[in-house]
Amino acid sequence: MKNKKILSILFLSISYILHTTPSLEIGMEYQKNEQFTDAIECYREIINDESDNINAFFNLGCCYLALGESEKALDAFDAVLRLNPHAWPALYNKAFTYKTIGDLDTAIKIYQEIINICPEYEPAQLGLGFAYITQGDFEHGWQQHKRYLMQSGKNGDALRALLENNTVAHKKILLRPEGGLGDTLHFIRYAERLKNMGADVIVACQKPLIPILSRCIYIDHLIPCGVKLPDYDADATLMSLPAIFNDNDTTAPRTIPYLFADPQLIKYWKQRLTRDTNFKIGICWQADVHNDIPSKLPIARRGVPLINFAPLNSIQGVSLYSLQKYDGVEQLATLPSGFTLHVFDNLDEKAGPFMDTAAIIKNLDLVITVDTAIAHLAGALGAKVWIIQPYATADWRWICHRTDSYWYPNVRIFKQQKPFDYEGVIQEVYGALQELITQQ
Repeated sequence: MKNKKILSILFLSISYILHTTPSLEIGMEYQKNEQFTDAIECYREIINDESDNINAFFNLGCCYLALGESEKALDAFDAVLRLNPHAWPALYNKAFTYKTIGDLDTAIKIYQEIINICPEYEPAQLGLGFAYITQGDFEHGWQQHKRYLMQSGKNGDALRALLENNTVAHKKILLRPEGGLGDTLHFIRYAERLKNMGADVIVACQKPLIPILSRCIYIDHLIPCGVKLPDYDADATLMSLPAIFNDNDTTAPRTIPYLFADPQLIKYWKQRLTRDTNFKIGICWQADVHNDIPSKLPIARRGVPLINFAPLNSIQGVSLYSLQKYDGVEQLATLPSGFTLHVFDNLDEKAGPFMDTAAIIKNLDLVITVDTAIAHLAGALGAKVWIIQPYATADWRWICHRTDSYWYPNVRIFKQQKPFDYEGVIQEVYGALQELITQQ
């Protein structure tokens, strides 16, 4: 990845030497490398010379959206639509921009406008369903989302039939992973519901999750992805289960805990941490950027620079512990000397992925994390969790403008009020943390 980026930068340097005027190719290369300010300058120069360059306007809007400048993004997409009223990607991005800033009503109207004229434009069909759900309108949301589930082969027709006929008992139900590790940790809760209905629950999961999920008593047969599957009567992807069960914010399964740490590891880490009598907080500041969607929009990325957690470190009687793995750990090397953060060596390497982390979480007083797998692990373990969300409207599983979670009764949500306003959201966390410690 680093070598590719170096080559891209060299390409840009050579391009500037060879070209006296900006080009779409140069702008797109800047955009690809997330050098959005340079890309914007390039596209604006193109537009100054070619006021009808629809591609430059479209890419300009995408760059502004990536930087959280929603008004400028909307202006750019409107310029595209003046040149071509049927430029559905621009109209879709306009809807996405409104969704990003939390104006779901306007986003829904635009999605509907696209669908009324061009029903085969699938991004709008999918966006409409998720917009309804994010708004808390599950009735319209799941009805709309069914189109995507049917087209992608994820509708779970056989399981739906068993549920409708109340004949799930004694049937072999295979649950398949969909999405990342955190998505599996989130929706594996449905295995317990199926088990309580009398089903024989088979779960295929990502190999790193085998250790932690092997402790789930409601899974009858756990296998890693890629091995030969046993016979089954019906199957479904984990992320399709809320739609298959037609759940809403009052019916979704929320029995906590439904994941369990190893008791021996809990005891081990309790002994390791016993000398620390402070209020112990585990922090996770960065999601896996390679799994972020959309990957080219940092405004949507679920990360807070580690240095921004420094105010929490100043609260008397608080100890901070790192729960970060992989992406983001490089920030540890840049911390100032006054920032005390306890870091565990070789975390999860011996017992298996998430095993030490789960046991440590059971010995902490609070977990503060961005929206990543740690949030779902801690929530499922029954820990107290504070989730920091980006300015962009959250993923559909978190209802917009709510500070609680219908999935995890132990979760509190803190949301950036402006793009990249890390200081503001951490100050809100700081105040809430002082209040919590005072109460305890």
